[in-house]
Amino acid sequence: MYFINSLPKIEVTYSKSKEDVWKELSKKTSAPAVPTKVIKMQWLKYAATACILLLLGFTGFINLYTKTIHCPKGEHLSVSLPDQSVVDLNANSSISYKPYWWKFSRKVKFEGEAFFKITKGSKFEIASNYGKTYILGTSFNIYARGNEYKVTCYTGKVKVVSTLTSDKILLLPNDHAFVTRNGKLELKKCPNTENKISWRNNLFLFTKTPLQLVFKEIELQYDINIVEKGKFNLPYTGNFAKEKSVESTLHKVCVPFGLKFIKGPNNNYIITSNAQ
Repeated sequence: MYFINSLPKIEVTYSKSKEDVWKELSKKTSAPAVPTKVIKMQWLKYAATACILLLLGFTGFINLYTKTIHCPKGEHLSVSLPDQSVVDLNANSSISYKPYWWKFSRKVKFEGEAFFKITKGSKFEIASNYGKTYILGTSFNIYARGNEYKVTCYTGKVKVVSTLTSDKILLLPNDHAFVTRNGKLELKKCPNTENKISWRNNLFLFTKTPLQLVFKEIELQYDINIVEKGKFNLPYTGNFAKEKSVESTLHKVCVPFGLKFIKGPNNNYIITSNAQ
């Protein structure tokens, strides 16, 4: 105790009174945290921008993504669309659609030949090079190869539009429409509509059909190549069944016209006349 009492007294002087110090501390604790607020606002802006970009990217993806199904030569293929509509594709035919956008727009792009059985719902559009077909719920056959476009209605109603002239025709069951060379649409009643889709049963019927078109159909169904050594502009009336061999089919078609065929390399078949 004596030691502590013997120490010299030190007086500490304060430049500020206790009241001043307390006032300054109160101001600091009550002042708004400006930097923190700025940082939070910037983060919210970045997050909102990122969400918008993500939403736009996702929307763009589902609107642009397209699924294409191709049926090769020599085959037939049945395709189910997202709404359970069914499309039976003939050989060398293809269909494209947007599966993720389907609920917003039932639209397909098609080339070749196919039988469509459409589920009832919103408007359904089928686009090809020379024509468009619009339906709600019906069944019909479309032939869209090269510059030919033909539609046969079986049930319901079908609206056909020429992309060349914008001609429009409404088809009822047993109606058959086709685009002419000048882009006009013509309508005919078709008493034997089942003949138009006999291909679904692998039976191919022809009535006064140019022989060259018959050969093209044989090429598609058997996945072969036919080379004509001559010009055979002859009308053919008859049929062939795909269950028969290609040789049997060519024999059936060629013999009535005095033609013969020779099998060449790489699945080629050469057609000549007996006179050659």
